[in-house]
Amino acid sequence: KVPAPLQDSNSSSNRSGVPGAPLNLRRAVPVGMVLASFISFAIVGNILVILSVVCNRHLRIPTNYFIINLAIADLLLSTTVLPVSATLEVLDYWVFGRIFCDIWAAVDVLCCTASIMSLCVISIDRYIGVRYPLQYPMIVTEKRALLAMLGVWILSIVISIGPLLGWKEPPSQDDTVCLITEEPFYALFSSLGSFYIPLAVILAMYCRVYVVAKRTTKNLEAGVMKERAEGSGELTLRIHCKNQQVQELCPASKAGGGGASAARSTLTVKLLKFSREKKAAKTLGVVVGMFILCWLPFFLALPIGSFNSSLRPPETFFKVIFWLGYFNSCLNPVIYPCYSREFKQVLVLQILLIILQPHHLQPQVQTVQTGTSTTNTTNNTTTPSSTATSSNRY
Repeated sequence: KVPAPLQDSNSSSNRSGVPGAPLNLRRAVPVGMVLASFISFAIVGNILVILSVVCNRHLRIPTNYFIINLAIADLLLSTTVLPVSATLEVLDYWVFGRIFCDIWAAVDVLCCTASIMSLCVISIDRYIGVRYPLQYPMIVTEKRALLAMLGVWILSIVISIGPLLGWKEPPSQDDTVCLITEEPFYALFSSLGSFYIPLAVILAMYCRVYVVAKRTTKNLEAGVMKERAEGSGELTLRIHCKNQQVQELCPASKAGGGGASAARSTLTVKLLKFSREKKAAKTLGVVVGMFILCWLPFFLALPIGSFNSSLRPPETFFKVIFWLGYFNSCLNPVIYPCYSREFKQVLVLQILLIILQPHHLQPQVQTVQTGTSTTNTTNNTTTPSSTATSSNRY
């Protein structure tokens, strides 16, 4: 996105924060506490999402690689950009110098672009998963997923590096001001590349996902599977597709009933795969919806204000929609557990392990009875396997 501090070019002269002036604690303390809580939640939430996939083998699938990529972008934003933005909001003036202003703005663009590019890749992945559920593992391989992630970051760097190479307006003479890069061509380039073009791809993919999912659901519900126990001993599997009917005959007599079992197994696998892909598409659809809700107000207000200064929103409103975009970074770790049972179970387990870790490290005394005697044993670990082993020894 176009880098944006919390002051626009018109409001810089009306800043309440001035270097050396007393800090308004009545405003700074509550604002700082709210923003610190928000940033902490975003950091912890995205770390848990990353650990959930990395530490659990059954979650290491290409779709979740893209989710990790999204979480990495949000985590990078939360650890490098948001603390600086919060400092700017609390103090109401820039304290980090001109060079760091340019670097901070570029990293801001990098993280936000990588985030929406990741959503773009996820939408394409979900379309492939719903459209080709059985062929999906062959189409979206681990190598291709990693290449897609690399491509996301390369494109994000290309879009964000422009101002660092001089593609920007002349900097302000006041080092306490870090303004929006309003160079017209770069603003147009970055807005299209970072938001509008990927957004168009995302919406197109999810429209296709909806159409394919609706059609496939209807076809699967209309499918009829009938096994004849007597007569020819054939299994007939019919799937009605509007005006087309596909019929497979599996002679059970030749395979001793194996044909019927194989057909049932194939249908079951297809139903399970499609159901899983459809559920994943719904979950990630919510992620995309919240992303649009959080970022669209900012990307509407920014170009309108750039082309016509009289239409620029008030400073307070601009701050709200600016932080609304940042708020998206802590929403995704909440959405995954709410809409995905697997993520919910894994995240709960991760939290419990963190909370109970000190208890697990404490030695425990275990009493084991053998006949009429009693033996006390001390264990330095409480893993189920070690406890079972200790009990079996006696």
